[in-house]
Amino acid sequence: MSNYPRRLAAPISAVLAAVSLLPSAAHAAADADVDANTVEAEAESTAGEGSSIVVTGQRVKSSKTAESAVQFGNSVQIVDSQSIASSGASNFAELAQFLIKGANVGYSPDEGEYTIRLDGGGDRDTLVVLDGVPLYDRGPALEEIWGTTTIDPHMIDHVEVFRGGNSLFFGSNGGIGVVSIVTKRPDGTNKVELGASYGSFNSRELWGNARFAFGEEGRLSGMVYGSSQQTDGPRIFNPADFVDNVAASGGIQKYPLNRNNVGIKLLFKPDDQTEVRVNGQYTQIEFQDAFPDNETYSPNRVRYPIIDFSIDRQWSDSFTSELAGYWSNPKLNNTETFADVCRIRAGCPDSQNPARITPFGSSNGRSIAYPFKGFGAESKVGGFRELGLNFRNTLKLDGIGEVVGGVQMVSYKDDSDPVFNISKVPSTTTGIYLDVRPILPFSPDTNISLAVRTDFNKAFDSRTIWKFGLRQPIGAFYVRANGGTSYSLPKTNELYAISPTLVGNPNLQTETTKTFNGAIGFAKTFGDATVNAEVGAFTTDIKQRIQSTSGLTPNTYFNNLRTTEIRGLTAELGLNIGQTLTTNVSFTKQQARLDGSTLQINETPEYMIQGTLAWNSPDERFHLTLLPRYQGPEWSTGGVNNSLRHNFGNYFVMNGSIAFWAGDRKQHRFQLRLVNVFDAKYAERYGYGNQRFGSAFIRGEIALNSPAYFFGYPFEGKPRSAYFSYTTEF
Repeated sequence: MSNYPRRLAAPISAVLAAVSLLPSAAHAAADADVDANTVEAEAESTAGEGSSIVVTGQRVKSSKTAESAVQFGNSVQIVDSQSIASSGASNFAELAQFLIKGANVGYSPDEGEYTIRLDGGGDRDTLVVLDGVPLYDRGPALEEIWGTTTIDPHMIDHVEVFRGGNSLFFGSNGGIGVVSIVTKRPDGTNKVELGASYGSFNSRELWGNARFAFGEEGRLSGMVYGSSQQTDGPRIFNPADFVDNVAASGGIQKYPLNRNNVGIKLLFKPDDQTEVRVNGQYTQIEFQDAFPDNETYSPNRVRYPIIDFSIDRQWSDSFTSELAGYWSNPKLNNTETFADVCRIRAGCPDSQNPARITPFGSSNGRSIAYPFKGFGAESKVGGFRELGLNFRNTLKLDGIGEVVGGVQMVSYKDDSDPVFNISKVPSTTTGIYLDVRPILPFSPDTNISLAVRTDFNKAFDSRTIWKFGLRQPIGAFYVRANGGTSYSLPKTNELYAISPTLVGNPNLQTETTKTFNGAIGFAKTFGDATVNAEVGAFTTDIKQRIQSTSGLTPNTYFNNLRTTEIRGLTAELGLNIGQTLTTNVSFTKQQARLDGSTLQINETPEYMIQGTLAWNSPDERFHLTLLPRYQGPEWSTGGVNNSLRHNFGNYFVMNGSIAFWAGDRKQHRFQLRLVNVFDAKYAERYGYGNQRFGSAFIRGEIALNSPAYFFGYPFEGKPRSAYFSYTTEF
């Protein structure tokens, strides 16, 4: 236990924003060995795993970083493994859409490309980390590598969502939030989990893990794990949206997706104060991303190996050290072909059938590969190598407070094929940080955190960022606030991309972010019922935002000199009745505009309403979960001078599942999952294409960059679909 029981026993139970009691709370309570009538709450810190936050009688597993964040004014939502299992999510994007408050998914999950965005931010403002390994894309040659697509939801133990600026401990690109994924780990026991599912679009999944211990004391234990997912995929684009020559050359196709993951983990506990963890995993994902205006065939293959380790040592009751490191080396092969179109006015004889003439401006039905994006050896690799180390120490002084200090190093370099003229010199950032958390003699229940960090990088100017946190309990109420700054360096492709449609800008400047987040909350237990409520607000300013032009041939990247101003409100209400019923509804409103503008920026919903309803039968054999979500107006802009603008929001989608546990230990789980229960027609994303492969443009009937040259098209959301799964433990 911490040597500050007085401070930590302050009512963190009153934290709705700190820990959201999602559908599996009833299951968590059943296993928690905690008095269900507990009102007071405390965060317990121990070396390594086993830490938890107790909220209104529920013990929710969490990291020491999450506990500290809650204690000092941050909003931290915990999504546990039972919630994830009940959702039945087949990828992390589905999980985030329905279980993470204020999350918006960019791009198209069913296509195989997506990012997670919190509180009005973009792709580079929300950092996703997997067991401490950032999945941020460094932008190698070819195109983006979608790191979050490689996550296996069946291996997730829990997710910790840090809202507000959190770059101080996690590094750059956490300016608006951090989504930290903690996977299942060896724990000194012997246990096997196996699962399988089948459903719509010929979707098949197999997954499993086995934990094992060496010796009776369990000082050394391990885990092997793996999963395999294959699906033909739903329709992504309406065939009517395809450019005529793209369609004629085979561009209308299915979008199959395959993901395979294998790994091994080891845990060594030489004594009760020390933990050493090592993990090695390899993930490969294959998907299509041919768009209606361009590619006729575009299979992608991402290979993503990761090795990570951590060493935790509790030297005494007042001093602990943590050393963590990782190596990752994602690589992408992207084959892209375009329509072979006749550009001779007299027509083009077919090379395979000279008697056949292809008319001017029309496709002959075949395709040509883009440079370095061909087949076999002609498909060149884009990728990067990244190394990271973080050494963190915590010193606690009775009656004075605590200090957290450390150093973090991140080094990455481009690892693409030599045909891409990109420097292979590593870019290394070394950050030194200090967080002071004093005890105020005149107000000992007030928790304050004041922190600063300086990052040194030879390629760019050194950067100093700061962070503060405040939490004040007032009986069953509390007030919390936090704020911070962050930055984002230009990506490699933003600096050096070269293609017919996009070129880089080597003069890009660093993007900076400043954010503030605060709330007032309440939590109290009335007999078997627990009520949680919170109302909050956030404000974020992003300067020198890195964006791409639209409506040009080719487009390029630039720093927007106008400040992106994001202003938001949040509200949440939760009600738990014993171990039978759990309900939660959250509302996030976000106004995101350029300074001086009245237009909402692209791909940022004006508001979102999310909810959960989970019911357990009294014998805990049956479980019903409903996950509704309403997305307000969301805009996409394109065309010449952004003349085209479309609202693809204003839709309601609900997922649900019903499960039954069988066996004397409830070790067998049968679950039916329904996606998009009401079969809503909606768009995950809305894009803009052009007619450069269209017959009318090639014949000169449409001018380059004229209004008729551009058109919009939706990335269709998944229609109603059903999936059946079975899992067992022994």
